Amino acid sequence: MQGFFLILITIVYYWISLPGLAGGFILDDQPNLEGLDQAYANHQLSQFIFSGIASELGRPISLFSFALQAEHWPSNPYPFKLASLCIHIANAYLVYVCCYLIGQIKNWPQRSIFLFAGTVFSLWLFHPLNISTVFYVVQRMVLLAGFFSLLGVISFLWSIKHYQQRPSKFYLVIATLGMAITYVLGILSKENAILTGLMLSVLYVFLLRKQCGNKLWDAWVIIFGILPSLLVLGYLCLHIAQHTRPDFGPFERLLTESVILQDYLDKILLPTPRKLNIFNDGFPVYKNLFDSTATIISVSFWLALSALALILRKRAAFFAFGVFWFLSGHLLESSIFGLELYFEHRNYLPSLGILIGIVGTVIELNLKAIDFSNTTKKWLNYASTGLLFSLATGYVLIYGAEISTWRSPGALAISALTERPESIRAYQDAASSFTNAGDFAHASLILQSVEKKWPGFPGTYSQIILLHCFDKHVTLPNHSAIEQRLASGRFDRGTIDAWHQILDLKKNGICPDLTWAYYQELVELLINNKNYGSQKDDFVVLLALSFNANRQFNEAAAALDKFPENRATLDFLILKAQFYAMAGKKQESLHILERAKNKFSNNLKVWLPRQDQLERLQKQVLDSVKTEQGKVER
Repeated sequence: MQGFFLILITIVYYWISLPGLAGGFILDDQPNLEGLDQAYANHQLSQFIFSGIASELGRPISLFSFALQAEHWPSNPYPFKLASLCIHIANAYLVYVCCYLIGQIKNWPQRSIFLFAGTVFSLWLFHPLNISTVFYVVQRMVLLAGFFSLLGVISFLWSIKHYQQRPSKFYLVIATLGMAITYVLGILSKENAILTGLMLSVLYVFLLRKQCGNKLWDAWVIIFGILPSLLVLGYLCLHIAQHTRPDFGPFERLLTESVILQDYLDKILLPTPRKLNIFNDGFPVYKNLFDSTATIISVSFWLALSALALILRKRAAFFAFGVFWFLSGHLLESSIFGLELYFEHRNYLPSLGILIGIVGTVIELNLKAIDFSNTTKKWLNYASTGLLFSLATGYVLIYGAEISTWRSPGALAISALTERPESIRAYQDAASSFTNAGDFAHASLILQSVEKKWPGFPGTYSQIILLHCFDKHVTLPNHSAIEQRLASGRFDRGTIDAWHQILDLKKNGICPDLTWAYYQELVELLINNKNYGSQKDDFVVLLALSFNANRQFNEAAAALDKFPENRATLDFLILKAQFYAMAGKKQESLHILERAKNKFSNNLKVWLPRQDQLERLQKQVLDSVKTEQGKVER
């Protein structure tokens, strides 16, 4: 019966999700998966797997999963989205197992265990907030980290359940191995898997310790649950200067995140299509506690809610668990560290605690009603079942309405224009979608709106230049305005993408009005724009590629000198050596390769995937030098 129910729910979920599989790649998909096609064509997938830019660790497990589908990049997003959908379904089954084990440990009746696990399974599977995690391709990193985190929680629950029945240190070993898998494979999928131990500790303290806690398990939870998370968080706090952005400091981010967390909670409990959207870059930064009533209310809310959860931890254990699981799951991405402020996918595992808290509280209320009259128990049962059914039905209906906006990049962009009028990224993405669809008139109108609402961004002028390459009727700003904007305009994420696209068009003979010389002059301005310091190496490479496309090999080599080698990546140095060799400066090319080898050969993560490429280039240059020397001697 249980298996039939789960399969039926899964089939319904897949059927409702079908429109989302037809959508395209969006936003960070391109920069994170760029080069996947070349790596596949050149049989260099191992280099791609260890070349991740999303973090210092590179997230190779996630990139390995993308490499398995390399043949479909960048023309066919369907297989990528289908794989992510399957991982989410697998995660939902792991959630079911977690909840089933919790019910068994708490010695609930079988019917209550099934109702608890099945309801949480359905609510979390269909929760509309998870749509942006599942159908935003690059967020497979979150899905995989969640998969390994849930495996760790299951290993702990299974071990503590069997230890409860027959104490043995063997179960401590199993729990430890499970957490080791979580920490290694989870973190190499996405770093927030390190918080699994902290969330697991919340689960143990609030829900399990009363039934099966002892000093041995207390010590295990401290060592393998709390300590690893605290060590990582402590390390990051000691190096907070490296994780601080110029637009807001740690206190300002924490203050703003208190408001954002309240907004997340609202979306988890009462999601609506209008509330849900991936474009949230327009969220305001709060500088001071008393700048706004929003900050006063949110800080007071979280302090009061946490205090209430602690006070009621014995009488309403699931409520207390839900609050602290949610907060623990956000400690890395929604606290003081200088990441972008707002992303819905950060709630993938934290939201699970809220849902378990709600359903578990309802189940326990029913079980505690044993002393009530039969009539009262019957009506309480009807009311609780009706509440959970209504919640699940509401989620399914909202999920069905929201998934339609993911059927194409254009549909997603259009919905964002109405739902997120404060997001410049939503407007830029909409303009890009219309451009790709050949609707240049609407793309031009949107860019004009962007310029009126958000003047001063180089990305707007860059997209206008790109649009002019397609449609000569699009009016360009005058040259001095373009040059001034690119030289001193404010940073935005769309600029580098636009100039990459313009380069590709020019290499294919499109956009002749924009000469190579003027293209290079404009990219030079962006290189020297201090607001784009974090992307300086990207623009330097772009400049070199433009010279190379125009067969100006000496200039291509010289362009890469604009970025200091001591800050350069290994990929950058290999490209520099290649351009020097093409320019005929082969001894200099060999010196660059030797410096690259000395600098990176001890960094195995970076070195091993690229070693063959570097040594192959080195051999080609050496062979060329020997050939030239042989000709001279003859």
